[in-house]
Amino acid sequence: MQIADYAIPEAQVARTAPGARVEVRNLSRRFDDNRVISDLNLTVRPGEFVSIVGKSGCGKSTLLRLISGLDQPSAGQITVDGQPAEQAGDRLRIMFQEPRLLPWASVSDNVAVGLRNGRDKAAVAQALRAVELSDRGSFWPAQLSGGQRQRVALARALVSHPGLLMFDEPLGALDALTRLTMQNLIQQMHQQAGFTAILVTHDVAEAVALSDRVIVLGQGRIIHEAQIVRVAPVGRGSPELAAIEAEILDAIFQG
Repeated sequence: MQIADYAIPEAQVARTAPGARVEVRNLSRRFDDNRVISDLNLTVRPGEFVSIVGKSGCGKSTLLRLISGLDQPSAGQITVDGQPAEQAGDRLRIMFQEPRLLPWASVSDNVAVGLRNGRDKAAVAQALRAVELSDRGSFWPAQLSGGQRQRVALARALVSHPGLLMFDEPLGALDALTRLTMQNLIQQMHQQAGFTAILVTHDVAEAVALSDRVIVLGQGRIIHEAQIVRVAPVGRGSPELAAIEAEILDAIFQG
């Protein structure tokens, strides 16, 4: 099923986007006798925004950790721009549900953690402008709201201009209005910066609103995919989006 906003052919995305290409081949992950991921194959194109949804325990966060290099597969291969995921370096960044800010460091210093040298004040200032926190650089994390702390975490992830940005339920602890604001900000940053994005979320509406493609996991496998091709503005709650959400929910419950 397809909907609207903008459409970029795959070849054009590959030529123009600074995003990384992710290849997952025959991936499996076992924990003792429990196979969480089973012979999974996935390609994420440069600049693409992919969301992963599914029931609790289906392997979403495990897959994200494997792609990010935080965990090692029992079998199979994962590459980012042709290199093993654990060697991606600054090309890969991850945001978690908790902002994980240093409480003893200022907002600016927390953002600078995302830089290899940590001393590029211009880059830090640019990242804070991008997330609309230019006036909070000297604040402490405790002085910020939950949404502002997540914006600092986003700035920290973006400051090194990653090719691949991964999100592990980063908005799950936010109230509904703040969550919508953060969704809009992430979408705006993705469109401007062109990084490849992989989001794990329990919120199907969030996945549809942000993504070019939504993947449904079930028992460690991909059981459904929904492509979202955007060619004209479509607002939240539109019949087109609602139909895609229903399609995905049906796949989750049937899986």
